[in-house]
Amino acid sequence: MNRDGPSDAFHTAILDRISDGVVALDSDLRLRYLNDRAATLLDVDGEAPLGSDALDLLPEETAAELAPLLERAVETGTEQSKEWVGLDGSWLVRLYPGDEGMTVVVTETTDRRHHEATLGRLHEATRQMLLAETAERVAEVASRAAVEILGFPINAVHYYDEEAGALVPVTQSPACSDLLGEPPELDRGLAWESYQSGEVGVYQDVRAEDAVFDTGTPFRSELLVPLGEHGVFIVAARGVDQFTDTDVALAKLLGANMTVALDQVTSERQLAQQRDNLELLTRMMSHDIRNDLQVVGAVAEMLRDHADGAQQEYVEKIRRNTAAAVELTTSAQELVEAMLRTETDPSPVGLRETLGAQVDRVAETQTTATVTVDGEIPDVTVLADEMLESVFRNVLKNAVQHNHEADPTVTVSAETDASTVRVRVADNGPGVPDEQKECIFGRGERGMSSEGTGIGLYLVQTLVDQYGGRVWVEDNDPTGAVFVIELPRE
Repeated sequence: MNRDGPSDAFHTAILDRISDGVVALDSDLRLRYLNDRAATLLDVDGEAPLGSDALDLLPEETAAELAPLLERAVETGTEQSKEWVGLDGSWLVRLYPGDEGMTVVVTETTDRRHHEATLGRLHEATRQMLLAETAERVAEVASRAAVEILGFPINAVHYYDEEAGALVPVTQSPACSDLLGEPPELDRGLAWESYQSGEVGVYQDVRAEDAVFDTGTPFRSELLVPLGEHGVFIVAARGVDQFTDTDVALAKLLGANMTVALDQVTSERQLAQQRDNLELLTRMMSHDIRNDLQVVGAVAEMLRDHADGAQQEYVEKIRRNTAAAVELTTSAQELVEAMLRTETDPSPVGLRETLGAQVDRVAETQTTATVTVDGEIPDVTVLADEMLESVFRNVLKNAVQHNHEADPTVTVSAETDASTVRVRVADNGPGVPDEQKECIFGRGERGMSSEGTGIGLYLVQTLVDQYGGRVWVEDNDPTGAVFVIELPRE
């Protein structure tokens, strides 16, 4: 070892022990000091004489890399750095010029680059797991990543099966299959304990553990990572003391990513099941139940002509409640359809045609109220879809059903500006108290003495939100309520 410069033996000893390579050069770039680490990293003779030209000491390829950096540091007098990758690894060189020469610090970055590459590949495996549609696919991706990225050749994934009451094998690496054949279901043992406790288990010699599942296991070391409520990820090795702290940290990271992916798969599976159930329910309501109700309504209509006295009252009650039930099935079907839509792509819909048709329909069916249009409905298009008619129909019906005045009236008007259309549905009923003006659009909300279903206005709110519009209620003058529907223009 050559040393000049640091004459203090204490400081020299420190420089010799640090993990980075340190070289001191004079103002002519001649060697003043070289520690052992620098000699190793730069592949130079550790006994090179002091005063030697630094570039002459370096291997040709290394000298070619560093020469421009040294020149720039001398010319500018500022700190310079460079990282380069060779066949045997990668290095970061930092130059610190001073009044009496230059200090060169060399840091090996091979391990850091390997770590970054490992994390990058693990990130890609995580992306694949998050895109997986089944829990089995998550296990397959994780097992392969454990082998190819993390260097865990022996691994397996077990999921908890409620019917079996055990951790059931889902997938295992080829090396694990070669050693075990068909893996067992685990309802006891170290993996079961880890799953039950939710704690990572690190066993450097499983044969020394009382709770080992199989005392004749071919494995000596095991690393057990629970996957929440889903199961456990198992890594094993044939020798003792095979897992480092880094191995444990990487296994935990992979297990955490698996758990997130499995949570997502489970949630999507539950949502799919709920969707199927809702679709079945809406088919029943729109076909079987509604058809039966319509038959009951038709029979009630025929009986009304032959009933008298108290019987007439009973028949009318049957007819009225049957009509309300038919309306409920219609609203429920439309609400389910609105809620099941995962994507909404509003398209141009003619306001005059859609609103006008619903005004005419309600005016014909609701004979107890007068429904009119104030002025002319603008001939413009709004961004909505075919269910916009449900929005207008439910608001109009709501205005009629809540109005118990002797001469109930509903007045519809519309106004436009450059970006929006506002449809106003005004009635002369009791109005909506201030404390109910917002909650009236909530799911299942019904007004006082309401004859409605309690879902009509919630459907209105849901659809208008999907169109990117707004809906609210104001006070009418002198009495009543005004429902305002604001929709974006095309």
